[in-house]
Amino acid sequence: MNYFKSSGFFCLFFVFIFWFFNIFLAIFIPDSQVITILIYLGLIVVSLAYLTLCRKDIPKTLRLHKVNLWSVFLILILSVVVRPLTGFFSLLGNMFFQDLVSSSITQEVSSGLMIVLVSTALFPGIVEELIFRGIIYSDMRKANPIKGILLSSLFFGIAHMNFLQFCYAFVLGIILGVLLEAADSLFAPMLLHAAFNGTSLILTYLMTLFPSISDAATTGTDIHLTTLIAFLPSAIISLILTVLLIAAIAHLNGRLGYMKTWFSSRIRKTWPKEKAASISYFAAVGICFFFAVFTELLASIA
Repeated sequence: MNYFKSSGFFCLFFVFIFWFFNIFLAIFIPDSQVITILIYLGLIVVSLAYLTLCRKDIPKTLRLHKVNLWSVFLILILSVVVRPLTGFFSLLGNMFFQDLVSSSITQEVSSGLMIVLVSTALFPGIVEELIFRGIIYSDMRKANPIKGILLSSLFFGIAHMNFLQFCYAFVLGIILGVLLEAADSLFAPMLLHAAFNGTSLILTYLMTLFPSISDAATTGTDIHLTTLIAFLPSAIISLILTVLLIAAIAHLNGRLGYMKTWFSSRIRKTWPKEKAASISYFAAVGICFFFAVFTELLASIA
């Protein structure tokens, strides 16, 4: 029963249930947006059923606490401020990996923005945070929050199952995990995640209205490297502002003193000597990794 309650089991379970929903629904439903929404609804039901079967206190486990109004305001600012930082890692990944998502998202957005905002911003913001920061991280942080944030973010990134998305999703996952601790509420990363995805979709939609802007993008390695170097100062500024905003949110919620203890070696020595990850966790990461390799190879052949 202890294994069933572990984050490693749930990671492995998530991979299989996600693909089951994908394959099963694709047989009967042709609309990819409807499939995406139904997958997320299914994941909500399965996740809550899992917590119930584990006899978890759902509000306590998921940290469903109120977020004060000033924190909401700062989180919305953060969703914009963090973009140059994640964009830098996206550009870095673009130097080595295929872009397997942008063209399909552009096509979907051009056919209808509202349904895509629901399926690709609202539902991921709620459901992915419930799973990755709610269920998985809440178990991993028992060892210590730093390991928990890094490991849950690693799985969050590779669970996108393509390497380009991993490059920025891993970084975003760290920010979402730290924000959860700063606000002590799962609603905080849910809001940031939904707002981040939403602004990405709106920017993509605007690009479809002005195709000359997207035509200006180039794909050469040298140009990518030049762009990367040019983008570095804004990424550093973005990182500094991100840290300051999260610190302000932590201060508003009385969590700043607690988070400062993470940097004390004396305090860290008192943390439990528990393992944050298991073989099942690494098996789940490995499955996602090999699928990402497979899709990358297919894309390069095509």
